[in-house]
Amino acid sequence: MIRFVVHRCAVTLLLLAATSVLVFVVGRLAPGDPVQLLLGDLRDPVLEGRIRRELGLDRPLWEQYVRFVGQALRGDLGQSYASPGRAISGMVGQALPVTARLAAVTVGVAILVGVPLGILSAAGRGTGPDVLARLVALGGMSVPSFVVAVVLIQWLALGWHVVPVSGWGDAQHYLLPVAALVVQPLAYITRVTRAGVLRVLPEDYVRTARSKGLSAARVLARHVLPSAAISVITVAGLAFSYALTGAFVVETIFRIPGLGQAAVGALFLRDYPMIQAVGLLYAAIFLGMGLIADVGYALVDPRVRYR
Repeated sequence: MIRFVVHRCAVTLLLLAATSVLVFVVGRLAPGDPVQLLLGDLRDPVLEGRIRRELGLDRPLWEQYVRFVGQALRGDLGQSYASPGRAISGMVGQALPVTARLAAVTVGVAILVGVPLGILSAAGRGTGPDVLARLVALGGMSVPSFVVAVVLIQWLALGWHVVPVSGWGDAQHYLLPVAALVVQPLAYITRVTRAGVLRVLPEDYVRTARSKGLSAARVLARHVLPSAAISVITVAGLAFSYALTGAFVVETIFRIPGLGQAAVGALFLRDYPMIQAVGLLYAAIFLGMGLIADVGYALVDPRVRYR
């Protein structure tokens, strides 16, 4: 087990290093000049050169990358180009908890609703609840989060005035963003849970448990769900990642001061340090979720670590 975990950690670190190069290069290749954006309509070559030197943009790309990695390893993500004097680490520290809470609530709702819905669908295969659950899952996977967000705003916020259109801080501000983000994770978790349960139900040990007179609920809880949990673990990690990426659009629509809105603003302002910090942070979160899912595999099914 320890060897398996060490191997997965090493692979994760290598992927993170490769991602840091990709994030840095893509950020630099994006059109636009942050110095010109800072100066606006002012054209002063002397001032432009001084700002470029202060920001380190006059140095070769490889030197800028080494400086970026060295600062990141020390926990220093640099200063914002768009907001001079503000540390990126402080800006990320303010925005990340907002996005993390939004994603955690979204995944929690998706699991609490999707897993029982998938079990109900599999247990009643071919019945009305099964057909309804599959239709809900199909619709959820087909509709993007921003479409759901717009519909919810028109219906609940502007039409019925039940919830506020935007804002953050109160429990009611979670309703529309979570409802917009939860649709696709809920659909995936429902389908994967249903498929996992259906895969395990015909197994011999399940039939043996039934022949011993165990109730259907006990068979599901003790024999079916542990075997079907591997697929659910994977999709739960993917659901968290989806909630983080979906936050880019949803946070902008609902004006939530999270990491997604900060990243969108940084893209428009060519704020290289902020773009690099968000990209690296998202990569670390995605790879970390993959690592957790892999370790979860090995804990649930020992055959994984041996392979």
